[in-house]
Amino acid sequence: MTEVLLRLPVKSILRFRAVCRAWAATLSSSDFCALHMARVSSSAQPNLLLVAPTTAACDATAVYSCSAASPPCATNLMLTLDGLKGDFVDGIAAQCRGLILLHDAVAPAYYVVNAATRAVTRLPSCDCECEDELDSSAGLGFDARAKEYKVMRLLNKPNDPGVSCEVYVLGGKHGDRWRPAAGRIPSSFSVTAHCAILVAGQRNRPPVLANGSLHWLIIDDSCRNIDLAASIITYSVTEETFGWVQSLPPCGTGTLEVHLVELDGCLCMVRDLRYGSQDCWNALEIWKLQDYATGVWSFDTRIDLSVNCGGISLVEPKVIRVLGATGDGRSVKKIIMATSDHIVLAYDSMSKNVETIFSVADTEICYPSGPIAIRICLFKETLAPVHRTQEEIFLSSPLAKATKEVLLRLPAKSVVQFKRVSKQWRRFIEDKSFIHSYSAHKRMEKRTKIMMVGKGSGRRKFFRFAPLEKWRSESANKDTWLDAKVVCSKPCHGLNLLITAEVNCLYNPCTGYCRTNSLSSSPSGGLILPDHAFAIGNKNVGLGFNPLNQEHVAVIMLYESKNFKSRQYSLACSVWHCRPGSGFQEHLVPPLPVNSMPPAYVDGVLYWMSDPLLGPSREYAIVSYDIGLEEFYVISCPPDINVANWSSRSTWNLFVVELGEKLCVVLADLKEDELVIWKLEYYGWEAAYVVCLKASPDYSLLSNVVMPLAVDPKDGRILLSTGRKMGFYDPVNETVEELYDADEILRTNKNTGVVSQGTQCQEPAMPFVPMIYEESLVSYPRISKDKFLR
Repeated sequence: MTEVLLRLPVKSILRFRAVCRAWAATLSSSDFCALHMARVSSSAQPNLLLVAPTTAACDATAVYSCSAASPPCATNLMLTLDGLKGDFVDGIAAQCRGLILLHDAVAPAYYVVNAATRAVTRLPSCDCECEDELDSSAGLGFDARAKEYKVMRLLNKPNDPGVSCEVYVLGGKHGDRWRPAAGRIPSSFSVTAHCAILVAGQRNRPPVLANGSLHWLIIDDSCRNIDLAASIITYSVTEETFGWVQSLPPCGTGTLEVHLVELDGCLCMVRDLRYGSQDCWNALEIWKLQDYATGVWSFDTRIDLSVNCGGISLVEPKVIRVLGATGDGRSVKKIIMATSDHIVLAYDSMSKNVETIFSVADTEICYPSGPIAIRICLFKETLAPVHRTQEEIFLSSPLAKATKEVLLRLPAKSVVQFKRVSKQWRRFIEDKSFIHSYSAHKRMEKRTKIMMVGKGSGRRKFFRFAPLEKWRSESANKDTWLDAKVVCSKPCHGLNLLITAEVNCLYNPCTGYCRTNSLSSSPSGGLILPDHAFAIGNKNVGLGFNPLNQEHVAVIMLYESKNFKSRQYSLACSVWHCRPGSGFQEHLVPPLPVNSMPPAYVDGVLYWMSDPLLGPSREYAIVSYDIGLEEFYVISCPPDINVANWSSRSTWNLFVVELGEKLCVVLADLKEDELVIWKLEYYGWEAAYVVCLKASPDYSLLSNVVMPLAVDPKDGRILLSTGRKMGFYDPVNETVEELYDADEILRTNKNTGVVSQGTQCQEPAMPFVPMIYEESLVSYPRISKDKFLR
């Protein structure tokens, strides 16, 4: 029976564990797992694993498998990892006895995955407060003496001039934590180890496991002028000690396109002769390390890349990596290679032929093009358990599930306070899956939430917030009234941007999280500045979200000059990356001038309406900025709007808004006193709403700029704002139910004679500003001052 079971795939063995307790014990025993692994290792047929994003938003990762025995387009979805950004996973190292190590560079976080059993564990985070700024490189190995898997990482800690080495043992006796390696890094290797981390990260060269040791190759432009103690650093997984290989193959390193790989149990170096060699051959050259002590290398194989492989050119891909080799000693050895185009090829060492065994272009997998990391590795099925961390066990316990259901129903401010209960609660609340669940649970309420924005107190508290239901109690205190003009963005993935002439503030109004930049509006210099509630001098700022790296960005447009007679203008554009430690991206060039109305954000893209008074075109058009691609585009307005007939004397104008997660164009017809709204569907523009304001003189377009902010999904009412007033428009009765009136606050305060101590008699332009918000826990981790300045 054992001989039969050993020939089954892992998926079937897992099902047979449910037959009875005796079968479960046998099939789970370490002896059976070792026998099954030995049989799988003798197979000459290569199996591949591919790590790819599952959606365009790149917020989940899928792990696919394919076999050389199957057609090149045949793939099998093994598992999906939510919260792991598939396009930001580092280059995948070779598997270790069926397990692979993934690194999410955005989180950052390490995952150990057994794709055959669908088991995944996320390793505990570092205790350092600035973990997201750490530079590290890690590898997975197997300790044959202790019979346990180890993850070892090199890392640079803040305020530590040396390089640290930490080990995490899966299910080991040392508990659920990273511990210092038994053998420390020699002080003479500190600079060398630092370069190893740098090269591994920048060149996508994870350490290679061979002969029971992890190997880091140190060859890079950034390290050429540094006196290094070795060319390859080694780390023994069993002894936890460091070693080195000081010499390189006698061919030298005329090219920087070299990498390490394990072939037939030996450490090998692969040179790409397309780059840097004197003859520029279209070939790969493989050298084998014969002796660690003497550093003797011997030439092994040369692979000709000029051959035609089924119409696929092997000369064009920017990167070609050798993944490994297959063969059981009796069959012909084949060397498996992968390109940056995610094509996998097999080189027959006997016939010298190259054949394609997999191409992502022949599958339905959506993978971005370009010089990205190679996220393919050879794969062997294994029954090895992936031990869960204590945190994962806690999160899956009945108590944790009950706690989660309670916390989901609390306001965000209360949830943030519960972080102080313990470190476990803090990790639970800061877990990205919980933050996503919290936002999703709050969105189920499907109602528009409004916050009143007033002046804050203290050096860092620029603003204070009060729900709409409580603003009347705040209105009597003039110390909370605004003393400067403020424009508030709509919520974007849980955060709002509050813009003044001097500062831009990124806020989570529910938790108090705040981040600022001081890119202020420049002096007018004779510019004719727009004077309505949604304009801030000569500055136009929009808040968006980059779905690729999961961070907020603010696109800031600043007019330096305008000449309406010559139609000449000067418009500076920059991008503020809101994650701490990131900076500004400047010198962007919009294709058209934009008007003074705020942009609309929809699904990774910011949209502005152009200004037909400036530039070469007298017609309206929509300017879009794709945040992920960092590209500007021009989109046509709805065809029903005759943009060609517009002039400065026209009684209508256009601007863009977001309603119901759709891009909308609003035509403000001053003559008819109504707003006509189109929305962009996948098949084109269609008429959506008409807002008639003749019965609401306070919202007349002749004296106000009226902006639609949201549509109530229950009754279809449209939330309107003039900046000074806010109310719901009823499309049936064509009336506005007022929610907020700044003029009423000013009149009431003046009549009651309430004057706060130390205030001037002159009333401010606006006591409060209404703002739509989302209940969320979104924030960015803070970093130390030293890290930020560096």
